[in-house]
Amino acid sequence: MLEALDITEAEALGLSELAQHDLALARDYARRALAAEDNEEAGRLGRSYQRAARSYRQTLAVKARLKRDLAVAAHARAQAEAAAPKPRPGQAAVARRIGELRTALLRLGWDEAERPESDGTDVAPDGGGGEGAATVDFETACRDFGYRRADIDDLIADERASPEFCDEPLDDHVARLALHLRFPPGGIGRWPDLPDPPGAALARGVHGIDWRSSA
Repeated sequence: MLEALDITEAEALGLSELAQHDLALARDYARRALAAEDNEEAGRLGRSYQRAARSYRQTLAVKARLKRDLAVAAHARAQAEAAAPKPRPGQAAVARRIGELRTALLRLGWDEAERPESDGTDVAPDGGGGEGAATVDFETACRDFGYRRADIDDLIADERASPEFCDEPLDDHVARLALHLRFPPGGIGRWPDLPDPPGAALARGVHGIDWRSSA
């Protein structure tokens, strides 16, 4: 802040020191003037007191004005920084985040596509399918996953348009998008441990695949 007004820390401290000296002189002149027995001497000391007191007041005024100017400069700088457009993330960072989000959301999507609707008896306490949990047949899972995959790609495409695309921690980013896609909250944190979808489920033109032979 001090640099904005072309004043150093030492110069700012000097103002405080000057104020202390002015106050000390004013007190000394006042004491001596009050104790003087000669009127001429008392008058001379009184005038010296007034000069020291005026210098003290002026130094305090300079400090107060400097404090206000520093606050105004800081506020103006903060406004300028807030108004400045935020630089967009580099293409490498964007590509890396897109890949990480797709990996996480596709794993969650496939995990959900494989799990049939049920009364909850086949769901593990951690929110995922327990050992031996029932799964739907491969063709049905792939068809369901195809819709989920389209939603995932559309959502990531919308997200990448934001300048803050890479700012959010990955796990928080995944969780926010997964909740938007209505994945069960209890299983979202498991995505690093989930398997990737099989190649057949990721194939384009899924309706033309012989699911039984692919499985």
